Amino acid sequence: MKLKYKKIIMLTTMSTMGIGLLTLSINKDSSKAEENIQPGRKQEAGLLMAADGNHGTSALAEDALNAEATVTPPLTPTPSPTPTPVPVYDLEKATDPEVLSLMEEYYTAKNSCDIDKIKSLLTDPSQVPSADQLQKKTEYIDDYRNIETYLKKSIEDDAYIAYVYQEIKFNGVNTMAPGMSKFYLVQGDDGKYKIYSGKMDEELKEYFDERNNDEDVKELLDMTNEKGEEAKEKDEDLKSFWDSIDKLAGEQQEDSKGKSKDTSKAKSKKDTAKGTETK
Repeated sequence: MKLKYKKIIMLTTMSTMGIGLLTLSINKDSSKAEENIQPGRKQEAGLLMAADGNHGTSALAEDALNAEATVTPPLTPTPSPTPTPVPVYDLEKATDPEVLSLMEEYYTAKNSCDIDKIKSLLTDPSQVPSADQLQKKTEYIDDYRNIETYLKKSIEDDAYIAYVYQEIKFNGVNTMAPGMSKFYLVQGDDGKYKIYSGKMDEELKEYFDERNNDEDVKELLDMTNEKGEEAKEKDEDLKSFWDSIDKLAGEQQEDSKGKSKDTSKAKSKKDTAKGTETK
């Protein structure tokens, strides 16, 4: 592998806020998403509780002395309502100028390392990395172009799951690399949308992740992957760079698993040693 590609790869891997995002397509596994914005806030389930049914009581005929006592049949208990299914909305291409402007401004600020601007676009400005960190992560990115935003309404009011298609122009690579990033957009009290960067609530996280399995989202991801394959076939430099990212990602995953096992073994030995000392 060329030295410049090794350097590019090491300096442009994903960061905590996705600021260094270079993974070129979202994994269809619902547990993963490219842009790890960590959306949150509690959403109530809104399930109805079943009420006890009312039963009829015995009733006597008007002439209680001469008529037989008659009993009204018990009323049918009120059935327990079934839980309302979680709504799933269609994916639509964004047309709201404010949303389109938000994503354009985000990528422009990201590429120019404009920390203050990025802070103004997030609900939690503290999640932005330092200028030096961002500079290292975008050093070999020339530009983000052809940005298109697709929205799927969330289960929360005034909130959207956003899938943002973009094409990344790397320094030294002529062909742009298609990519897809995922965000959670919320509307503030001022009516303006921002990228949510708080802690993800379990219920909302599950909903957020599960949308990757929706048919319309799968079609969008497939389209992005197809464009990626076409771009690689067109440009050998991009193919080499892309394949190297896949290889590095695999190596990092294996290394992470190895470290996790080593940590578990070390902890087990430490706990055993402590137990021996206390006997």
